[in-house]
Amino acid sequence: MRTRCDLPTPFSLIRLDSVGSTNDEARRLALSGAAADLLVVSAIEQTQGRGRRARPWMSPPGNLHCSTLIRIDGDLGAAAQLGFAATVALVDAFRALVPDAAFTCKWPNDVLADGRKCCGMLLEPVGREWLIVGIGVDVVAAPPPGELVYPAASLAELGFAGDDQDVLSAFCEAFGPLVREWRRDGFAPIREAWLHRARGLGEPIVVRLEAETLTGLFAGLDGEGALLLDQAAQGLRRILAGDVYYPDSGGRPNTPAALG
Repeated sequence: MRTRCDLPTPFSLIRLDSVGSTNDEARRLALSGAAADLLVVSAIEQTQGRGRRARPWMSPPGNLHCSTLIRIDGDLGAAAQLGFAATVALVDAFRALVPDAAFTCKWPNDVLADGRKCCGMLLEPVGREWLIVGIGVDVVAAPPPGELVYPAASLAELGFAGDDQDVLSAFCEAFGPLVREWRRDGFAPIREAWLHRARGLGEPIVVRLEAETLTGLFAGLDGEGALLLDQAAQGLRRILAGDVYYPDSGGRPNTPAALG
């Protein structure tokens, strides 16, 4: 079943009972000419949810599974900065919905709740005209211990009593102004907002790349969103893609990842 529900202006919503992947449905709409700027595709259930690097993503009813179509101007590198804007919006939405928990940003586009992962994000372009921002939030259920390389938590565990639509509405309320700001002023204000909400700035981190694992201090983001790793005598290293862990997080940086 396909229904349309209200979201804060200028967002619109297509709500589905079940879908393989909301990102795939958003892509289909874009390719068919049926897309609209800030159109959100949400589903009660995903049967083929995925995260970064094609990792499977648990998508049971009650959690939030949604994808937002954003019109872009052809610069795919700059468009990826919208992932940082979406992360800031998620942190602010979660802080409003669950004020007793501590939410922070984790590079590149994760949100931690009291140090545990509570959502994931997958950015996918459609040609050079559209960017899909796919988001999965553990609203009522998180993967059990042992299935993740990073500790996880649901919003319900943290005291949230609402549903996935409450989370989606709060996210859109926060995300809309950030999209406008990015379009008007570029990445600089988004970068600053993200750093103000980041976990571990100036502290030790571990970064796992495809072929090596690095350690150093989290020195911030550059002007394009790359992670800056301070390796002391070796200087600053610019990281474009990788998985970040904190020494006290309980993660397993030497274990193949299961989720995005």
